[in-house]
This record gives sequence, structure tokens and C-alpha cells, in this order.
Amino acid sequence: MKRAFHDAWWRVATAPPRSFADSLLAGALTGAAALYRAGVTMRNTAYDRGWLRQVRLDCPVISVGNLAVGGTGKTTCVAYLAAKLRRQGKRVAILSRGYGGTRPQPYWLTWEDGGLQVNGRAAETTDGLPDEPQLLASQLAGVPVLVGTRREQSGRMAREQWQVDVVVLDDALQYRRLARDCELILVSARMPLDGWPLLPRGPMREPLSSLRRADVILITKVDQSLDKLAALTERLKTFNPRAILATAIHEPEGVWEAMTSEPVPLEGLASNRVALLSSIGDPEGFEETVRRLGATVVSHTTYPDHYRYRAEEWQQIVQAAVSSGAAAVVTTEKDLMRLRHVTRSSGTLIPCWVLRIGMRLLSGEAELDARLAAVWAR
Repeated sequence: MKRAFHDAWWRVATAPPRSFADSLLAGALTGAAALYRAGVTMRNTAYDRGWLRQVRLDCPVISVGNLAVGGTGKTTCVAYLAAKLRRQGKRVAILSRGYGGTRPQPYWLTWEDGGLQVNGRAAETTDGLPDEPQLLASQLAGVPVLVGTRREQSGRMAREQWQVDVVVLDDALQYRRLARDCELILVSARMPLDGWPLLPRGPMREPLSSLRRADVILITKVDQSLDKLAALTERLKTFNPRAILATAIHEPEGVWEAMTSEPVPLEGLASNRVALLSSIGDPEGFEETVRRLGATVVSHTTYPDHYRYRAEEWQQIVQAAVSSGAAAVVTTEKDLMRLRHVTRSSGTLIPCWVLRIGMRLLSGEAELDARLAAVWAR
């Protein structure tokens, strides 16, 4: 039921109603969206005018955020930015709200000695841990990922415990309580020129006018919408002509088998039939990437973002994949964080291949580097 409602909502949130039922749902959500807009406007005005106080850390703060819910590749961008800062010799910590987790906060994750650690101890289980902080920790060995709703407190902890030089805020455009020295806002290349409707009528957390707060606007996945990139670029510039405007693509970096961690050649996908499984913000982009690698996609099972898989669901997916003649189930790194506890139940019935995606800037990297350098010069 929850999945069916999510699918219906996403359909009317990102496209014109296609049926009478869609029209009814869209109409019911339009009034709620007006109330949401009023709340967002009042809150932003309160911070812009200083009526609500911001907290400032004693180190640079870089924020990565979205105007819309999911689908822009935010986690990949956070990993890209943190890795860049490390190459520049900076000690980095990532601060996350920990959406989807159920463990008491605050706590921190690190990847040490080939395994996940929670609060400095080897994790006996990942139950209750949010997927994105786990993924960031696994990709950035030695970088602490602090999870907590009060990110000014997490930031102070990062300074005291790890003496970090800089903190990167994951998904923090809407978390205005903590002052930042560089605001990076991601925009999907597939977003309409005028944006989507605001929540809950559409997937927009904030209107396009919030781009005025950006120091850097990064258009992601531009290879998925090259035909309207020029028009989108000009449209975004009208909201903030002073911001650096960069473009990026998300591209496959590797594949491995979930149970054995053995690498699978990327070119090996080209000769195989595969079943896809994902619960991410942009399942269409994931499927398109797999098809571009030459694989024959026989099915794609999708769930809402951050979905917690159950063992019986995994068994059904495996059985369907075997019946369709698929050589493997292919999923994302983010999904693997929520699949580890159930994949073992399938044994060797069918491999589970994990696709790693990285981000590469096509334009604006020199300008981004200069903007980051300006943060240290303050």
C-alpha cells in the first residue's frame, strides 16, 4: 500500500495528471502545497533578516543540498567533494542528518580495517543505520561521518575529537541553523525550466528563488538531458547570476559481487541479461546507465527511496530473476547498505552485482576550486 501510494504521488508530482484519479490526487495536494510554501517563505525570511540566529563553527563549513527530494546524485557529490578536499591536504568530516535511521543520535561512523565502525567499535550489525552515511563512510576510509539532527553539535564534536579543518554538510540546504561558508546547490538536468511544484504537490523542497543563496549551482546528470541544457543554464542564471555554474555527469566506476566482493568487469555486463533492483531517487537514471553498458535489462523492481528490504521480498526478486533467465541481480551501492542483511538468504542461487557510480565535472571545476580556496583565505 505504501509503495502504491508513493508511485501514484511521484507520477502526479513530476508529470501532468493522466487520469481522473491523478487529477483528484493533484487537486487534494495543491492546497497543502500552498501552506508548505508559506511556511518555507516565513522560515527563510526569518533567517535572511536575522530574526532566527545562525550558529557558526570555528572552521569552514561547506553545504551540499537539493531544491528537490532525491534524484540529483547528492551523496555522490558529497563523496566527490570530500575526496577533493582530502587531496588538498584537508582533514574532513561529513555531517549528516541520518534520514531513514532508527538508532539513537548522535553517533559517528568510520571505515577502518576494512569494516564499518560505530562510535569507534566494529559494527556487529547495520540494523537501524541510515544508508547514505554508511555509504559515505565506506567510500571515504578514515573520514568520520557524524549523524545527528543538530549539526552544529556534530560539527563541534568533529572539531574536538578529530581536529578537522573543514566539515561538509550532507543534504543541508534546508538546515539553515548552521552558518556555512560555501553553499553548493544541486539541480537535476531533467528538472523543468520552471521547476516542479512544491511539496506535497510536487517534489520541490524549495522554489527556484532559493538559488539566490547558492555560491555554486551544479547541474548534474547533464548527459541525460543534453537537449535542454543550454535553456536550463540560462534559466538558472536569472535567479543568481553571481553563482558559479558547473555541470557534471554520473558515470560507472566499477562492479563487484555483493557476497564475495570480487570485481566484475564492466564490459561483462554487455553480454548478460540482468534484473535490476533499486530504491533510490532516480531509478530511471540507474536503468539507463546499465543499458548504456550494454546489458539486457529483463526487469527493474523499484521501491521508494531509502526502502528497508525484507528477506521475503529479496527471495521473490531472486526467484523472478532466475525465472527470467537473468545472469545476476544488479543493484546500487546505496541499496546494498539495506540489502546486506537479506542477500545471504539467497545463497548462491544468483549473483548480486553492485554498480558503483562516481561524479565527474564537465565544466566549472577550476571555478569551484577557486571558490573553495577563497574559503580558506577568509
